[in-house]
Amino acid sequence: GDLAAARAMHDRCSQRTLGLRYHGPVKDADRYLDHLLSPRFGRTLAVQTASGKLVALGHLLWDGDETEVALLVEDDWQRRGIGSELLGRLVALAVEAGCDSVYAVTQSHNTGMVAAMRALELPLDYQIEEGTLVITARLTTERAARPSAPAEQARR
Repeated sequence: GDLAAARAMHDRCSQRTLGLRYHGPVKDADRYLDHLLSPRFGRTLAVQTASGKLVALGHLLWDGDETEVALLVEDDWQRRGIGSELLGRLVALAVEAGCDSVYAVTQSHNTGMVAAMRALELPLDYQIEEGTLVITARLTTERAARPSAPAEQARR
């Protein structure tokens, strides 16, 4: 049901923002949405303004025995703690689902995603190859069950 709103959000995002999220040709970003929004492949959280405009998406994607987290926040709404809040809530969903860890695939210069993962205050592992960074958070601590931890950190 959110497909049209997600496509409209893509249209408002810069090429840089879409490139940081999808790691491939930006012109193909819309074609990923059917998969990403399907409950068959994971869970999606959406952030809307008071007027109902979609401004951010967070995805928890089942990837075999592993679980990926991915975020997209519209340019005008970045640096407000929205991504951190989404990430915290996705981690809480992963804990509820019994996941041992979550990982994010990003680019090494995506400081927003790196900061959001660090704000979880969970043990992190980093792997980098040719500019692609995979950050894995282990969900074995009490901290993982607290969805508000990243939001608290963002407000400080």
